[in-house]
Amino acid sequence: MKKAIFIGGALCLILATALSFNEKQGNAQSLAQADRQRIENYGALFIRAINDSTPEAQTKAVPEIFAQALIQGVGEARLVGLLAKMRQNYGVLEYHHSEMLESKSDARISRSMHVYAKAKGAQGWKDFQFRLEDDPPYKIKEMAFIADVSEPISLPNGAITDRYTLDWLNGYIDKLVADNDLSGSVLIAQGDKPIYERSFGFADAKRAVKVTPDTRFGMASGSKMFTALAVAQLVEKGKLKYSDPLSKYFPDFPNAAFAKKATIHHLLSHTSGVKEYWTDEYEKNWRNIRDNKQMLPWVYKVGTDFEPGAKFHYSNSNFILAGLIVEKISGMDYYEYVRKHITGPLGMARTDFYMRSGTVTDLAEPLKKGTNGWEFVELGARGTSAGGCYSTPREMLKFARGLIGGKLVTKDALALLTASKTRGLDAQTDYGYGFELGNQGQVRSFGHGGIARGTNFAFQYFPAEDLTFIAFNNQDNGAYDDLRKNIVKLITGWR
Repeated sequence: MKKAIFIGGALCLILATALSFNEKQGNAQSLAQADRQRIENYGALFIRAINDSTPEAQTKAVPEIFAQALIQGVGEARLVGLLAKMRQNYGVLEYHHSEMLESKSDARISRSMHVYAKAKGAQGWKDFQFRLEDDPPYKIKEMAFIADVSEPISLPNGAITDRYTLDWLNGYIDKLVADNDLSGSVLIAQGDKPIYERSFGFADAKRAVKVTPDTRFGMASGSKMFTALAVAQLVEKGKLKYSDPLSKYFPDFPNAAFAKKATIHHLLSHTSGVKEYWTDEYEKNWRNIRDNKQMLPWVYKVGTDFEPGAKFHYSNSNFILAGLIVEKISGMDYYEYVRKHITGPLGMARTDFYMRSGTVTDLAEPLKKGTNGWEFVELGARGTSAGGCYSTPREMLKFARGLIGGKLVTKDALALLTASKTRGLDAQTDYGYGFELGNQGQVRSFGHGGIARGTNFAFQYFPAEDLTFIAFNNQDNGAYDDLRKNIVKLITGWR
């Protein structure tokens, strides 16, 4: 009835008579920080009991760590034997930290704890996962799993569509908001149906405006996808070719020989060799820039640094030039083209390259951490074909469905956009035409992220699962990157 078993090298204590994880309603109130710290200290005591291998010390530790119902159910000697077995299996452990998590579902809260430690001198960490009592003092009632982790982070092992996984994600965001004052919006969808959607934090430095699902966030470089799609549409119409040289569209390019070699293919894949226009001098003048044409002198000024096709080097200058080509061929202002041919047909009425000092009032302010809290970050007056569009999670889901549904370009054209153009170039980023390509855990994805001052954005589509992941954040806040990385791990199973 009560037994200790080995599963994949991990000792899992299965307790049929102990209180199960889902049996009791428990306390429906989240715990205060002081209570969380007291509970997390059980993890430190657990590692200390393993390290202090004398039976006397371990016998003393058992009632300090484990729930009374567990002790009564399996016996004190059994738990002392568990600690001794841990010492035999793992040796002296180096403790990192413990993390108590609350999973909310309807009116109940389930609590678990992850304890991170590793053998002295070892590279990899162990994640000792426990389930806690439903009532005070919330001691350990069950050892659920022991996982190998490359870094101390607690991730459930279920699919992203599992209720427990989504409850865990909700609790994880709660913790990031509480500990790091994180703000933003997240949406995960399977097909056209959101399976997880949440907005949190504040859209302004004064903390007067809460983030809602309709808050418009900056996409930064995420809008490079729009530029690449605009080019692809014009290619499909026979109005230009990916092999067209820059000299065809920029006869006054400062390096004439270079302009004859560099092509639209090189621009969209960041393999052209055109240097990055974004310099300190440029930032002194960016408040006066209102459109793409005003960007061209800055691109011309920085010049080039390698032969086209020689290597991959991410440069915003590439997409300024690509956006200007769209304007030259279509005869339309770039912003007008995007509205008419990309966002408009998909019903993305709240997505555009807004003037940052204009009449649109629900744009999330870009924020940086100051001495007295969050402070407004100065950005340029308006985005360009290299980045700077604003959107919402729901509108980017419309974009995802339209993109894969053939409403913007044909499926063959999309396949070309999302095929790698950088393999073999010693590139750290696998890049197509305006799309970043992912393969975490052998799970393929494509999309584009964005990072600027006070701006973070993620858009990834996973074809095999028909899953879309979208995230926005308006802060220079490292907690956003933790959230983004861990959601991708949950989706892909990659650890």
